[in-house]
Amino acid sequence: MMPEAQRVLHCYLAALALSLCGVTAPAADGKNETATPGKTRKGPEDSGKNAPAAPAGTAAGTAARRIILPKPGSYRAPGILRLAGKLHGLPVKVEQRELNDETIRISKQLGEKPVTLNELNLMLASQSFYLHVWDHPRHGKLLVVSRRQDWKPENLRFKKILTVGPRGFNHAWVAVQNTKEALNADLEPGSPRIVTLASVKAGKIFIWAPRKDWLQKVTMEAEKSISEALNSRQRLSSYKALHLRASRLKEALLEKFPEEELERIHITVAPWGNHLLYRANQEYSARLLELLKKLDKPPEKVR
Repeated sequence: MMPEAQRVLHCYLAALALSLCGVTAPAADGKNETATPGKTRKGPEDSGKNAPAAPAGTAAGTAARRIILPKPGSYRAPGILRLAGKLHGLPVKVEQRELNDETIRISKQLGEKPVTLNELNLMLASQSFYLHVWDHPRHGKLLVVSRRQDWKPENLRFKKILTVGPRGFNHAWVAVQNTKEALNADLEPGSPRIVTLASVKAGKIFIWAPRKDWLQKVTMEAEKSISEALNSRQRLSSYKALHLRASRLKEALLEKFPEEELERIHITVAPWGNHLLYRANQEYSARLLELLKKLDKPPEKVR
């Protein structure tokens, strides 16, 4: 921190300490309330024009709350930083683990006095502890403590490896590339981008993305493409007729389809047993099986 900035901070802290000295909050019944270190309570808004703004993402009501600082002295950083977390209502994370071994000083003027979030933020900043609210993509909002006033989160990269069979590989790769290019097209120059890599021999598609929802979108489009490819692929199935002769069942089945749809299915009587063999894609195979079960009924008895 620049010497001039430190001088301003120290001047404000001195003024803050003088304003807090001898102040005891009255209870609702008119009696004096004994303050407990670390206990939060509601308080008036700080009216000092030079008071620093709360970290970005702080709710307006949070800035009005107060918390009692412990007695004057030096404390391990985690204990004091947890007080900031209480005022924010957020879990506290340190940028570097070494910060947990640092100490924070509580002056005689501020010890056992109620302070707002802005005031606590200022006290911590005077000792080069800066608070930053971070909307983490996986864990939600966190209060990050850093020695850097301009701290920003690193670009997290999420990774996914898709294992794709040879029949659906090309379809999946085209879907991945199209989705990647569409998302990357909206990014600012220099921003982290989605990266993809294909290994046809291994049957794997590697995807890296700076955001989890982007990774999920690319993965979803790839899986959708694979499903469509498998659905369009024709497969051979068989059905054993239980009540009708297979040849009669075939005739009854073909009558259920219009001519334009007959080109999409192939059905024949098997040379063994009383079976029908049919080839169609997944959609038509399901329709054929459903119709076969409905048609394959015992003939009505003649009375």
